[in-house]
Amino acid sequence: MSRDIPDSSLKEPSTLVSAARALEAELLNLESITRAARKIPLTSEKNITRAAKELEEALTLPERMAAGLQALGSAMASMQARQQAALEPLAALAAQIQARHRRLSEHREAYAALGRAATEITARIQTTNGEPAAVSSDVEAQLARIVADAKALFDAARADDFPELAREADAVKQRASSLRRRLDPKS
Repeated sequence: MSRDIPDSSLKEPSTLVSAARALEAELLNLESITRAARKIPLTSEKNITRAAKELEEALTLPERMAAGLQALGSAMASMQARQQAALEPLAALAAQIQARHRRLSEHREAYAALGRAATEITARIQTTNGEPAAVSSDVEAQLARIVADAKALFDAARADDFPELAREADAVKQRASSLRRRLDPKS
């Protein structure tokens, strides 16, 4: 996905653009002088003098072009340094994204395990028709474990700044706690 060029960079050409334009102007000038000099008929002293003058001017251009090429090379090196400076933070961001994705995946796996445990215990409770007397201490222990695991996931997700996952874990904890209270014959 490309980004728009900021307006500030359009107001004044970069060093690279300026160097390339200057070099292009020198090259165009050389080509123009070459064409003009070659068209001068060498049939009179005046024309020979004019052609010699054009030749002399053309011979100064390679030196100026060399300076232009150096300026262009310097501008390209500067652009490469800017590119590197822009890319370096992206490497750190990529590592951060990868770490955050890995951590979120770990939390999601824990949440999926909670969901499986809640589904299993719900199925066991349904076989007893929800009668508190028929619910075993094993079911009670599993519900307690689900509540504890959901609370741990809630705390971890909140600490890792995953609020949506923290809310989902808290909802599982609330449902499991509510189910425990309904099934507890002492209440």
